[in-house]
Amino acid sequence: MNEDFSKGSSQQDSHSSTSDEKTLQLTQRFKLLTAGLAAIGLTIAALNIYQNWSFIKSYFGGDNLESFDAMYERIKDKKQKKQLALEKYSKEITNPNGIDVPGVYICGNNQNQLISTEKDYDYVPVFKRLDVFDNFIVKDVAIGDSSGALINHKGDLYQWGLGYNGDSKKPTLKGKHLKRVQISNNAVYVLAENGDVLYLPENAELQKEIRTKEKGWLGSYDVNYSKLQINTKIADIAAGKEHLILKDINGAVYTTATGLDDSKIDKSNGQFGLPEFSQFDDPPKVNEVHEVVLLNKYMKNDQVLKRQFSKVAAGDYFSLCLDKSGVVWAFGKNTFGAVGSTINYDSEIIPYPTQVQFISSHFKRNEFPRCIDIYAGGETAFATFASSNMYEIFEKSLRASDTFNKKFTFDDLESAEQDKLHLSWGHGLKGELGLGHFIHGSYEPKKIKVLNEIKEFNEVTNKLEKIGVKRWSCGKNHCVVTLGNNDVYVWGDNEFGQLGNGKKIRAAAPITIPSILEPNKQTKDKFAKFNNRLQLYDNGKIHQEIVAGRDTTAIVYKKNE
Repeated sequence: MNEDFSKGSSQQDSHSSTSDEKTLQLTQRFKLLTAGLAAIGLTIAALNIYQNWSFIKSYFGGDNLESFDAMYERIKDKKQKKQLALEKYSKEITNPNGIDVPGVYICGNNQNQLISTEKDYDYVPVFKRLDVFDNFIVKDVAIGDSSGALINHKGDLYQWGLGYNGDSKKPTLKGKHLKRVQISNNAVYVLAENGDVLYLPENAELQKEIRTKEKGWLGSYDVNYSKLQINTKIADIAAGKEHLILKDINGAVYTTATGLDDSKIDKSNGQFGLPEFSQFDDPPKVNEVHEVVLLNKYMKNDQVLKRQFSKVAAGDYFSLCLDKSGVVWAFGKNTFGAVGSTINYDSEIIPYPTQVQFISSHFKRNEFPRCIDIYAGGETAFATFASSNMYEIFEKSLRASDTFNKKFTFDDLESAEQDKLHLSWGHGLKGELGLGHFIHGSYEPKKIKVLNEIKEFNEVTNKLEKIGVKRWSCGKNHCVVTLGNNDVYVWGDNEFGQLGNGKKIRAAAPITIPSILEPNKQTKDKFAKFNNRLQLYDNGKIHQEIVAGRDTTAIVYKKNE
């Protein structure tokens, strides 16, 4: 009986499987039949539209509506106007030199003649070469609202623009071996190789009024600049709109108010990192340097210890500091979350150093995140993080302790670190965050998805590999980055064409831009090619670097290190 039952059940299974197969076949046939009927229907509909196009146009194109022909002509006219505008800018490219000749290219806001002396151009949306700086190789460049300043390879300072209003062919400062320049609150700040920080008025006429004494081998003599008084050698500087942040050779951080007149700073926004200069107190005197004590020192086990910093960055009214352990500190204006703290009435301005929060949510539990670089501009902050596997770190630390009593330090983490992650936080209404959408602000650091996913085929390994970012530069509301293969990505505000793509449309996510317009090359062809992206020049001896100004972007030439 059991055998009969098993035979019956097996016959039932075979019948059910056969019926399932038939059902599947019928379903597939029905799908194909439906798809065929849909294709036939679409073909008939398209044919009817084509045959009755005149009636459709007259039906939809009433007295109050624009006709299809007029709409088409309007679109054509709009494209033609854009093309004519590009051709007009290309005609202004009269410099005969190509990209193989060093110089300075610039695009963006021209209201203060930073790009062209032609008063008809309020903005220039394509890179234009400045004739006055042909064959210049630079160490550093800074572009403010009304003037620009650069340091050539000899360490001399040059200026241009209406804010300077002087002879750009002659150096403003010569023989001082300068290496870094910043513009803030109508003053120019330069860092010399010997660690001194000098400052002078942005305007050429005001520079003539400055007469300070400086000691030399043969006594004292008059100079047209002043020097910040600080008892240490400075290694780096970064400027906001009304403040300067300094890092000395020992990794300590200092701040000062910038400018030439105390009355030109209305109030403090906490950007100095000192509680005594909060929004409720008078701002510090200009060019009076203060140590950020709460940042440089901390208490542990009833002992005062020193904290060392590897980099500083400044937005308009906030400051970023990166310590040697990979922690990001911030202080200043937090209206849109640039300080990385929760946005509310009590935390709109934070006048003391605080750690940027909400980083760990982007990493796995077994990963140890460490910040390796910071950048800032306007009211937006950026950082690059690298992560390490905690188990690998623990294993390496054990091995190091058994090898000649060597200690495992943060410097040893680089060999264990994995993929880099680029984050942004702060103001984003003009696309500065690079997230792909426009938001008022974010206090929580978010991934810049496009930058974290750029890949290129490696012919050696036959694999798609990530391309790292090797250089950042941030303006007031836009940002530019250079990849490891010298490709350039830009995003943010484009009100003055500062993205250099010939347009004035904002970019909420990183995009590539066309290559530099050169003499004897047609504008139409330059901007029509899909793959004609900007790739910075490098011949092994000199290379191009792209730098963001306030509302401008410049390309300069530097010596390869």
